[in-house]
Amino acid sequence: MILIRKILTLTEQKLARDIFDKTWAGTSGTEITPNLLQAMVNSGSYLSGAFIDHKIVGAAFAFPATNGGLHLHSHMTAVLPEFRDKGVGYALKIDQWNWAKKKNYSHLSWTFDPLVRRNAKLNIAKLGVDISGYFPNFYGDMPDALNAGDESDRLMVSWRTDIDAPRARELITNPELGDILIEIPEDIVAIRSKDQSESMKWRRQVREKFMAAFEKNGKVIGFSENNEYVVRI
Repeated sequence: MILIRKILTLTEQKLARDIFDKTWAGTSGTEITPNLLQAMVNSGSYLSGAFIDHKIVGAAFAFPATNGGLHLHSHMTAVLPEFRDKGVGYALKIDQWNWAKKKNYSHLSWTFDPLVRRNAKLNIAKLGVDISGYFPNFYGDMPDALNAGDESDRLMVSWRTDIDAPRARELITNPELGDILIEIPEDIVAIRSKDQSESMKWRRQVREKFMAAFEKNGKVIGFSENNEYVVRI
């Protein structure tokens, strides 16, 4: 059973930071220092942990944001590799949504790498989020082991809270004739670790298609059963 609970103490904050360190491994540890995390948590930011059998297996961190109206921006959500695809990330996100709704935030936002298939399917199909924009190289150079050697393109998510509960989307089996289908690889992280030129080929291809579609006011309406973004003009 997955238990999600808020993390407040310095001791448990370290447990959450360890999850982030393991996910975005680097020489200097996580980007969030202990004193900054303590200050933000005690000033109203969101920090939660996912526990299985009393062991922390995932964590999520979010803070208040004002661009586009007062909302909650989810900056980091991570799950230990051996516990992925077991509903832990979904449980963390649902807890975030419920917390934001109770706090009267209009919506949640976060970014994710458009090439990571697992995250795309979770966000668009299972959580039912909307995509509000595409940002090339959003974070600049990211030297951690997960992102090194690539450009940090990101899709921005908007997840509204003015409904009773999040609404999942079915995978699209029959796109319309005019829909733009944007294919992504099965495992970009594995490709990146073996062949950076191939990784950059995927990056530029997906970037060009998204930018062209959004210039025509295209909207991501879902994710296909063939692992493609479906954009409708």
